Amino acid sequence: MSTRNKPLLVAPDWGTDALAVVDLTSPEGPEVRFPTVGSNPRAVAVSTDGTRAYVVNHDDETLSVVDLTAPEHPVLPPVPTGNGPCAVVAGLVDDQICVASADGKVEVFDKEGRGGQPLTVGSGPCALAAAPGGGARHVCVISGTDARVSVVDVSRAGAPSVSASVSVPGVTRAVAVAPGGRFAYVASRAEGTDDGRLTVLDLDADGAAVGDPVPVGAEPRALAIGPTGDRLCVANYGSASVSVAPLDPDSGRVGSPGTVPAGAHPVAVAFAPDGEVIHVVSQGSGLLTAVRADTLDHTAVPLEGLPAGVVFGPDGHHSYVTDQATGRLTVVRAAPRKSARVPAGEGSKPVNVAVSPDGTWAYAADSASDKVVVLDLGDLAPLAPIPLGATDQPWGVAVAPDLGFACATGPNSSRLLVLTPAQGSELTGNGEVTVTPVQLASGARPYGVAVTPDSRYAVTADSGTATVSFVDPKGGTHTIDAEVVGCQEPTGAALSGDGRTLYVSDFASTSEGQQGGQIAILQRTERGEWQQQGVIDATRGHLSGPHESALSPDELRLYVANYQNGTVSVLNRDAVGTEWVHEMTVAKSPTPLKWPNGLALSPDGTTLYVSNNTTDHGTVEVFDVSTAPAVHQRTIKIVIRSDPRLAVNVGLALSPDGDYLYAVDAEHWKPGTGALGTLYGIQLTAGDDQMKTVAATPQAHTDRPGALVCRDDRTLYVVNQGRKESPGTREACLAVVTLGVSRLCVESTETRPLDKDGLPYSAAISDDGTLCVANYTSRTVTVFGSKVTPVPVGEPGASQPWDVAVTDDGAYAYVTDRTADSLRCVRISDHHVTSLEVEQDPMGVACAPGGLRAYVANHGSDSISVIGPDDASPGTLKVIDTWRHARITKPESVSVSADGAWLFVTTENSGELLMLDARTGTPRFTVPAGERLTGSAPGPRSTKDLVYLADEEGAAVSVVDTTTLTPLDTTTPLGFDVRQALGVPTTN
Repeated sequence: MSTRNKPLLVAPDWGTDALAVVDLTSPEGPEVRFPTVGSNPRAVAVSTDGTRAYVVNHDDETLSVVDLTAPEHPVLPPVPTGNGPCAVVAGLVDDQICVASADGKVEVFDKEGRGGQPLTVGSGPCALAAAPGGGARHVCVISGTDARVSVVDVSRAGAPSVSASVSVPGVTRAVAVAPGGRFAYVASRAEGTDDGRLTVLDLDADGAAVGDPVPVGAEPRALAIGPTGDRLCVANYGSASVSVAPLDPDSGRVGSPGTVPAGAHPVAVAFAPDGEVIHVVSQGSGLLTAVRADTLDHTAVPLEGLPAGVVFGPDGHHSYVTDQATGRLTVVRAAPRKSARVPAGEGSKPVNVAVSPDGTWAYAADSASDKVVVLDLGDLAPLAPIPLGATDQPWGVAVAPDLGFACATGPNSSRLLVLTPAQGSELTGNGEVTVTPVQLASGARPYGVAVTPDSRYAVTADSGTATVSFVDPKGGTHTIDAEVVGCQEPTGAALSGDGRTLYVSDFASTSEGQQGGQIAILQRTERGEWQQQGVIDATRGHLSGPHESALSPDELRLYVANYQNGTVSVLNRDAVGTEWVHEMTVAKSPTPLKWPNGLALSPDGTTLYVSNNTTDHGTVEVFDVSTAPAVHQRTIKIVIRSDPRLAVNVGLALSPDGDYLYAVDAEHWKPGTGALGTLYGIQLTAGDDQMKTVAATPQAHTDRPGALVCRDDRTLYVVNQGRKESPGTREACLAVVTLGVSRLCVESTETRPLDKDGLPYSAAISDDGTLCVANYTSRTVTVFGSKVTPVPVGEPGASQPWDVAVTDDGAYAYVTDRTADSLRCVRISDHHVTSLEVEQDPMGVACAPGGLRAYVANHGSDSISVIGPDDASPGTLKVIDTWRHARITKPESVSVSADGAWLFVTTENSGELLMLDARTGTPRFTVPAGERLTGSAPGPRSTKDLVYLADEEGAAVSVVDTTTLTPLDTTTPLGFDVRQALGVPTTN
């Protein structure tokens, strides 16, 4: 099996006369093989294609060629070299290699170690350097005794020559050639000064110096050039520092070096593969220092023993350090760094990101289009975007923990876009998604959004209406159990305006004309549960087979249709919460009402509409109930039936503006087993006395309708009982009928399932859209809750809710209010709101895992407010700390790592991610990650240490590995100096 596609590290093992081949497939637990080479191996090089390693063996004066393609790494027959070979370089033109020997010679071989051609160079050659990447035309040979650099021309295979010998200011072995191979950089000890010097040689001009030598620190020991050739780093052994300087790849010139402290006696430096981070090891202090190449920000960690060298693995996330005293290899996690960039589409402006609970995919809100961008986080590639709507440029985005839905806010349309998968499935990165817009209040302009941990609500911060909206994507459907309802035969319902008090009519059959039945009063608790608060019995309410009921606008009068004795009982009370008493009975004379079951009350509470069953047709009787006794005003005909022996059971509904009255007849009097039912309507101000047909089955989806209510002036809800008995069994349903412009025709209809076995009867609706359906047979009540519950958290015009976060116990929603300089804390169980003063213009908010702690980004005052429990007042919150730092400048968004250790901050118009210690607020790292970062989403798994950032100007989502600088467990002793270690290129 070939191993060429595995990441490898190779280094000479002096102690065992072997080559250590380190397999980095598992970078934090590398495996090592030791193929035997010659005596006292001193240096190693690797071919451009990664198939061969070349080891020079000082004592037996040979070159070993190791085959890296086979599992056991066989060693080819030894190749003789000059006396005391000490250095080797590969990757030259035509895969040539060059070996330096202590006798002042270098030899050039082909890829397999054949055809050695000796050349004489300066005395005591000790180091070789060539351009990285293969095809190098020149080799720089450093003399260890006379401060000279020889330039060997290898541009023609088989015909090497020494093209130049150049003096440098002092003895050295620190040399590197830039990518492209034109310029060499030599750091040497300047004679007669305390400082070192950096000399630039133009290899295409026979080693001519480029400009004057540049001062660096004292006694430079090691030098490295960044992978793109635009930076250089020198380890200054004598001044406990490193010099980092910019390079001009075209001219070769060195910019002004910056100096970074690095602990006593730095001896080795290495750039990460992307050039963003430099690792420095200091032998005297035992420190490894990580330096950000562009900003020179740095941090250090202690290592054991005497660290001698450092080299990065190909993943760039780990470096490897050896202890010169023991030969142990230490794996070091690199400091935080941008590791990838996922394009969001040309012209996109992603502003917020939400990651799936398993971390495999993400949604990004594209504020420049009507789409949510979908990202594959495994392959780091975009998937097919999800279109929303022409007016919906999304801003916030969130994914439910149970993957039942996701959502995006549309500030311009004041809508929440709910994304749901196919029935019975979960959201995936590439599954089919249905987008359902949920209209919030007019002018709501929602920005931030979060989902509660139980996946029940999406919570939006409504910047335009000073509210927080709790959106239930399932509509809040649930059932009040029969034990709670406490009725024998529920037939009617009435709801208070706030949807918290429900009156259920219990028909409780009696003989015609006899008193009987009751009204059960149910109350919804702060946690959304229903409890029975009491009953109005037949005697107190003058009830006789109570059917539908209606509540006056002031909620001080309750009207109940008595189906058994043909009257309407009117109950009243002095104030909400006081006892109900019988006020009067509404009756018609001289021809009494017969089997009234439908009621409707005008918006001002003065006119009552009652359904009536006469000898040959159904009517609506209109009463003035502003006085006692009530006065009959007019009769409106509904339907003429074909069989006068059968009742017309009519449900009634009045439009909220009081202009239109609607009736629905189940048409039990018609023969046949098919779907039956007709919807009627009349414009009351037109003066007609006959209702018109609005629609019949199938247009209105009526099927034995029992009742109807008006949701608004254009929407009717029709309760259909369906048909339970065989043959012709049909499901019960709630038909949602949208009326046409005339309001006397149907524009469209959709249905929602009901339980036919429960025999749904009549319905009631509250001001917030909560709909209750009384179920006759099952003795239950079905509740269709409003999708949207707005909770005021400030004053319109004086408040601007912006971002929202939910505690992981689901107890609180935290909302920043930019205009009021406050954090609004909404208790989710009962929507109780408290406010905390923070600082100016709070924008982002994030909750820490495992408690009530939260962080607020105060954009206007360059600070972070820390929110936590108030120990002096249990159950309350307070600002427990405020963090300020020069790096916290106009913070916009915050998020917290999965383990709670790090706070991630983005700041205005910045492409850098700021990482703060979440315990102290101390800035630890600044990570360049894009052009303009606006929102961050940490990966859900703390073992991955990833954070995803929306880059508004970069049209991408950046992936940052936030793994912090950490030395891990060491391997068994290896006995090699990692200064001679090389990473092996992988091939396919």
